[in-house]
Amino acid sequence: MKLVSKSLLLALGLAFGTAFAADAPAPAATPGAMIADSTRVEAEVLAVDKKTRTVTLKGPEGNVFDVLVGKEVKNLPQVKVGDRVIAEYAEALALKLKKGGGLRETVERTDMQTAKPGQKPGAVKTREVDFVADVMDVDTKASTITVLGAKGRVVKLKIKDPAVLAEIKKGDQVEGTYVQATGIIVVPPKAK
Repeated sequence: MKLVSKSLLLALGLAFGTAFAADAPAPAATPGAMIADSTRVEAEVLAVDKKTRTVTLKGPEGNVFDVLVGKEVKNLPQVKVGDRVIAEYAEALALKLKKGGGLRETVERTDMQTAKPGQKPGAVKTREVDFVADVMDVDTKASTITVLGAKGRVVKLKIKDPAVLAEIKKGDQVEGTYVQATGIIVVPPKAK
């Protein structure tokens, strides 16, 4: 499980370590932006359906939600009703202006690490997408750009830095990397 915890920290470090780069000025020739967010929640296991591999969790505010657990997680039989788990979700987007034009493209990579047999159940899944997208619209009032990706997906992105936003025009291209890390581990019960 230490490997899983370290992998989550590494993935989150990669996602957030670059967030501090957003404070550094981007070179004038290639304006850039960085967006990052993280959510961490401790939840209680309410039910475990081993046939469908669904775990029902209750969050700290009483919200109940299901998590589908992939077959790569080998220690699901160890998860019991009443167990406490920590789920962490992080995502980051690094974006830079690409003048000129060219083909839109998307390259996606995923990685999954799980606890070893006998360890407390846990898993970390990371997903990284490198892309080149066309700028379809720039909304300076809302500080957003709308981009069209290689697979036809249209996404609206918030650009906080007005200087970066001022450099981006409809018809430009942006090049970026999106990183998503999701981790869940079973934790010891709280002391009474």
